[in-house]
Amino acid sequence: MTATKKKESMKIVPPGKKKCVWMEAGVVSYKLCDNNYDCSTCVYDHAMQVKVARQKEAAVTEPLEVSADKFTETWVEKMMQLPASQRKCRYMITGEVGRKICPNAYECGNCSFDQMMQERMQVEALPVHALSDEGGFRVAEDTYYHEGHTWAKPEYGGRVRVGLDDFAQRLLGRVSGIDLPDLGHQVKQGEAGFRVRRNGDVVSVRSPIDGVVSRTNSRLSENPEIINESPYEAGWIFIVEPTKLRKNLKGLYYGDEVHKYMGEEKERLLSMANMGTAADGAELVDDIFEGLEGKDWDKFVKTFFRT
Repeated sequence: MTATKKKESMKIVPPGKKKCVWMEAGVVSYKLCDNNYDCSTCVYDHAMQVKVARQKEAAVTEPLEVSADKFTETWVEKMMQLPASQRKCRYMITGEVGRKICPNAYECGNCSFDQMMQERMQVEALPVHALSDEGGFRVAEDTYYHEGHTWAKPEYGGRVRVGLDDFAQRLLGRVSGIDLPDLGHQVKQGEAGFRVRRNGDVVSVRSPIDGVVSRTNSRLSENPEIINESPYEAGWIFIVEPTKLRKNLKGLYYGDEVHKYMGEEKERLLSMANMGTAADGAELVDDIFEGLEGKDWDKFVKTFFRT
C-alpha cells in the first residue's frame, strides 16, 4: 500500500463513529469525536483551543513554518469562513436532524434551538448509529459496557445514559418490573444501581458509572417490557451526572473489547446451561430464563450480573 493510500484509509470513519468538529472544519486531518460533541467538557477541544491561542501569539512575533502541528485557527473560525448555507449545526453533524444550518456562530450556549434539543434529548434516548451481532446478541457500537451487563453512553451536557444490555435482557426474559433509583440518588460503578423483577425473582444490577441520578425512564414503571424490545434506546434506565467519568470509562469495555467479552459470555452461558457450544451450532432463545427452569438460577445471576 502506498503512503497516499494509507493516508486516505486513515480518514475513513468507522461505523458508529463520527468526525470531531476539528476534523469536520478541516483544521486537523483525522480525529473522531469521543465526547458526543459536548465540546465544553472535551479535553481534546480544550487542548486545541489553547494550542491555537498560543500559536496565534507566536505568529505575531515570528512567521510560522507550514507544518502539521501548527494551528492558527479554531474549528469555529474555519467553519465561519464557509458560506452561511454550509455551516452545519452540530445536530446535523451528529445526525440528530436531517438539515439544520447554524444561525448563531456556533455559540451553542446562547442558541434557542440547542436548548430545545437539550431538553428533548434529556428524555429521548439518542439513536444507536450502528448495531452489530456478537454470538446472537445485539451490540451498540457507540456504547461502553460494564462486566455486569449494563451499558453507559455519554451524551450532551456531560451526562451519561445507563441501561441493560441485550445479553442481560435475554437472560432475564420477559421483565415484569423495574425498581428505579430515586432522583438525586448517588450510584457507584460496580455497585447496585437498580433492580429488575421477573415474577418472583429479583436481580440487583450494577451501575456502570459513578454519578448522581438526574432522570429516570418513567415509562418502564408501566411498561417494563420495553427493556426487552429496545434495550439500547427506548428501554434506557436512568441518566446520571457523572462524577468520575474518565476514570470510569477506562474500566468499561468498548469497541472490539465488547465483541470479545460477549463471545466469552455466550460460551460461559452455554456451558453452564449444558447447551453445547457455539461451535456445535448451539443457539439461544429470546427468553433464556424460561429455558433454565429447574436449574440453579442464583448461580446464573451471580455469574453474569456479578452480584
